[in-house]
Amino acid sequence: MIAMSIKKGKFITFEGGEGCGKSTQSNMLYQYLLSQNISADLTREVGGTISAEKMRDILVNQDLLPMSELLQIMAARYEHVHKRIIPKLDCGISVICDRFVDSTACYQGQDIGIDLVYDLHKSLISDVMPDITFCIDIDPNIALPRALVRGNNNKFESKNIEFHQKVYDGFQYISAKFPNRIVKINASTLSVQEIHDIIVAMLVTKVW
Repeated sequence: MIAMSIKKGKFITFEGGEGCGKSTQSNMLYQYLLSQNISADLTREVGGTISAEKMRDILVNQDLLPMSELLQIMAARYEHVHKRIIPKLDCGISVICDRFVDSTACYQGQDIGIDLVYDLHKSLISDVMPDITFCIDIDPNIALPRALVRGNNNKFESKNIEFHQKVYDGFQYISAKFPNRIVKINASTLSVQEIHDIIVAMLVTKVW
């Protein structure tokens, strides 16, 4: 059980490749916090506001140049952070976000450079970073087929396994780069409930 007595909400993000289960875990944590009478908001990137969701539709369905893709994401994030995330946090509402800057680094950073993505984020979004990030770690050869089974695949899910391996390698890199913020959970042999239990335990230890 989480006991909380804070004035400002916590910013919690979930990361990982396609089909890793992060969206499921985001929703499970959201429901759990509500059950503990903790005010929470569940959102996603790219998206989270009306304008950002429109940008998402372009991003996932149209081919863009790498830099155009990055700038589109950053524009959507700027809207999302200032219109939704910061106001919620300032009101004492914890925000759970399905993807954030780490996904941008691992996806768009393949062509542009991971460090450049973080530099751009810092220059535009200042010091808005998650209090904790859960990276759901699973081999893309296992996870990607799960995503494809869902149907309605976007352009990222439709990319070849080499692309998804690079995304996976990117998450390995940033997990090592930011060990104090990113908690990597090896999901290969764990059930959905076991992963959730680890997440709750880590929140108690590291955040609350």
